[in-house]
Amino acid sequence: MGLDIIIIEGSPIFNNLLLSITGGITLEPSFDVPMVNVTVKEGTTAILPCSVKFLGKHQVIWTDQWSTLLTFEDRRIIDDERISVERPFTKDWNLHIRHVKYGDQGIYNCQINTSPVKIKTVNLKVQVPATIIHHLSSEDQTAREGDTVTLTCNVTGIPAPSVTWYRHKSSDKGFEKESDGEVLIIHNVSRYCGDTYECVAFNGVPPAVSKKIKVGVEFPPEVRLPNKRIGQIVGKETILECVITAYPQAVSVWLWEGMELSNGRKYRIEIYDEGEHTITLSLRIRTLDYSDFGRYSCMASNPLGTDKEEMVLYGMYFKLFTVFQIKLWKRKCFSVNLCLDLEVVTV
Repeated sequence: MGLDIIIIEGSPIFNNLLLSITGGITLEPSFDVPMVNVTVKEGTTAILPCSVKFLGKHQVIWTDQWSTLLTFEDRRIIDDERISVERPFTKDWNLHIRHVKYGDQGIYNCQINTSPVKIKTVNLKVQVPATIIHHLSSEDQTAREGDTVTLTCNVTGIPAPSVTWYRHKSSDKGFEKESDGEVLIIHNVSRYCGDTYECVAFNGVPPAVSKKIKVGVEFPPEVRLPNKRIGQIVGKETILECVITAYPQAVSVWLWEGMELSNGRKYRIEIYDEGEHTITLSLRIRTLDYSDFGRYSCMASNPLGTDKEEMVLYGMYFKLFTVFQIKLWKRKCFSVNLCLDLEVVTV
């Protein structure tokens, strides 16, 4: 039965064995590769690899791009607790930078004190996820019809993020892409442009970030009457309705023959929110009498203007007819012995 012996490279046994094989010739230390690129996300741990063969009695140090001494062998020299040397294997002298920052990006050198000095270069690149600079970006805006609205989404990140604008349509609860770029311009804005706009920034480094901006468009009231003539019977109850669209929402009233109506025993005025800056203004008239017939007006006003529509409430009358029935009797004989009395009804 054979016995497997494992000899770790860099250990004293390995070095003695190597000397016996090479006849006492000392091999120069060497790196696995002379240069390597390392790309990490900001906030994670950057591992800068350095693997040395045949180190012998030589020593390993790490320096940064400004030749600042970071470590000596496996000891940290610089006053930065994020930095350490980790050695998963004997030949490894890996430099770890925890909670890496964008400012840590640059060239790092793993050096062996040979003559001349041998250097392995590690180029550290730090990627920064997209971030929205809120104080330089737009907040919710209110404009008037005809204005030009400019929305800005100021972003930063490494690499530079791309920005896409989406419009969330309140009318159908969906959304659609508007444009690309940090600035969205809406020319000649109308009431139909009032919605929530969202900018989404992404540079390939998760996560993507977004910001929602609500745009409100002010416009004067618009009054619409579903019916401009309604007939009703005296003594009945009736309801008149008008639909008002406005932003900001208007002061809305019902008028009868030019006089403003209010809630009471006779009238009941109610408001129903229909969404999209639209309300239904309802007027309930209890127990109609002849004096309630006439012209009714629905009027709405806000700081941008006033609108009014008129309708007519008229009485409906039914003519009553009295039907008199007169019964007549008429005898009809079919033979000498057969006669019948027939009933004849006339009106």
